[in-house]
Amino acid sequence: MAQLELTALTWGNEPPEHLRLIYEESFPIEERRPWGQLFGMAQWEHITWLIRLDGEPIGFAVGWELPSAHYFEYLVIDPAYRGHGLGAKVIEMLSYKYDDEYPVVLECEPAGYSPMAERRLAFYARMGLRPLPFGYRQPPYGEGLPWVDLHLLSNRAVEYPSFAQIRDEIYRYVYKVSSSESAPLE
Repeated sequence: MAQLELTALTWGNEPPEHLRLIYEESFPIEERRPWGQLFGMAQWEHITWLIRLDGEPIGFAVGWELPSAHYFEYLVIDPAYRGHGLGAKVIEMLSYKYDDEYPVVLECEPAGYSPMAERRLAFYARMGLRPLPFGYRQPPYGEGLPWVDLHLLSNRAVEYPSFAQIRDEIYRYVYKVSSSESAPLE
């Protein structure tokens, strides 16, 4: 039986190069943090879990411990291993690690955005992660990139005051912007 494991990467290490290429192919540039910001020389503020199957690195997850939520910025699985239930197992393992009073949240494109977005939404729905019913925009990752209309998904129902707190923490800690800098929702 294959063994799936999550190993925390320490600062100064990064996932293998083949996973970088998969990451870059999996997310459009406006939704993709530059690799150097994820795994560069500066001390990381996030947690990266290397996903291994029988010792082979097949993906990674990037998360942030926020004051009121566990936020996952990326889940990357090698396409050769997709469709075998491994992503579901990773979400299950992460949910187990973070099963406390704080919700698990992540961003996802809205329905109709792309075929990949549809697959992601369906996958996350099967994992119990549902879009929160409040407008959300992802700040730009770099100069000249747009704000992106996305959903925040959560494994728990969240009322608007908690949503606003989580959104503001994501803006402050992950994107380094204030909520007052956010582009208006269209």
